[in-house]
Amino acid sequence: MTTTLLNTHDEHFLRRFRTKERVMRLSHEEVEMLHRTSERGDAYAQYGYGRWLYFKNPFEGAIQEAEVLFDRSKDVLSDSLAAYSQMLRYGETSVTRPSDMDVEGSKQLLRQAIGRGSTYAAMTDARKRIFGIYCEAEPAKVANEVEQLINTEIDYDTLWLCLLALAYEKMDRQDDAIRCYEQALGRGEQDAYFFLAATYLQRGNMALYEEYMEEGIRQDCALCMFYQADMSEENFNALDATEQAKIHQNIDERLHRGLELGDGTCAYYLWYHHYYGELGFPEDLEKAFDYLEDGVRLADTTCIKQMVTEARAGCLPPSRTLSPTEIGELALKAARYCPDDEEALSELRRVDDPAFLLRHKEEMERYWMPLFEQLPEEELDDDDGRYDAWA
Repeated sequence: MTTTLLNTHDEHFLRRFRTKERVMRLSHEEVEMLHRTSERGDAYAQYGYGRWLYFKNPFEGAIQEAEVLFDRSKDVLSDSLAAYSQMLRYGETSVTRPSDMDVEGSKQLLRQAIGRGSTYAAMTDARKRIFGIYCEAEPAKVANEVEQLINTEIDYDTLWLCLLALAYEKMDRQDDAIRCYEQALGRGEQDAYFFLAATYLQRGNMALYEEYMEEGIRQDCALCMFYQADMSEENFNALDATEQAKIHQNIDERLHRGLELGDGTCAYYLWYHHYYGELGFPEDLEKAFDYLEDGVRLADTTCIKQMVTEARAGCLPPSRTLSPTEIGELALKAARYCPDDEEALSELRRVDDPAFLLRHKEEMERYWMPLFEQLPEEELDDDDGRYDAWA
């Protein structure tokens, strides 16, 4: 990011902050420039630095600092209002608003941001409507809207092509989805490598899956960096020692690069392989849980759920402890990020800590208890006191 671009205050500046993957590609110098300029009251820099703090979460209090920056700049910059609305959606505010999740308030602010011309808000709304996240799923309607946009605008953000592809996938139009991802690649959208690879994996075309994953790695696509980390120990052991060493080194380097780029899936695999001592990684519980904490810090739902599971099973290393309230907070975080994840909902339903339930009573009754009723019944002891805290 050059000084000229930083001071341009236009759509091209904003595009660099619309996804975690784009934000995490900022250089150290760019981040420092954003930080310095944000302290001088520049709304665009406040938004940009806030997005970096939000996704990177590099220190205790970073999320709260991002909240303040979005709040300061949201009246000037509609994309900042959209980012602030998402913090309400996930219950991540604590300085400017209460920390409970507020879906209705988030929707209201998102509509305001859309009305003020925020492309990020429009993209967020489109994604929610594709998948039916706290709204009716309408991928065909979204697809029609995006088709009109890309047919009438010349200089549109290539993320629209990826969103159109997701809508096509929900409509079982796989060939059209592939075409969109290929168009996105042609316009420089690096993350499309992963989406193309995943599409071909679903089709059982391993050759094209591997080709796109490997090219994505060469293009520094964070989403591709877990490539080969899901190899079975049996297949790894079938290789000769030279090949094992090569595969291990490649996986290790890719996972650490992915973690550097903020990908929580890479944190999960680094935890897994150090936890079990597989694929040539040394068994090291302390290091394993360092990586799992990295994944939690990066808001990766799989890592959050795994931390809850390990804590409940009493498998955390002696140097780490989580109180029942802290376990409840993690379970709630996972459910907030993935409200359609039955495993996350089941973990949240198990929380019986009185302090947690009292603190989040309104949110639990408003959003989560109705979803609990849709889950399969659990086998409970006759009187385990699980719901006594609600009395």
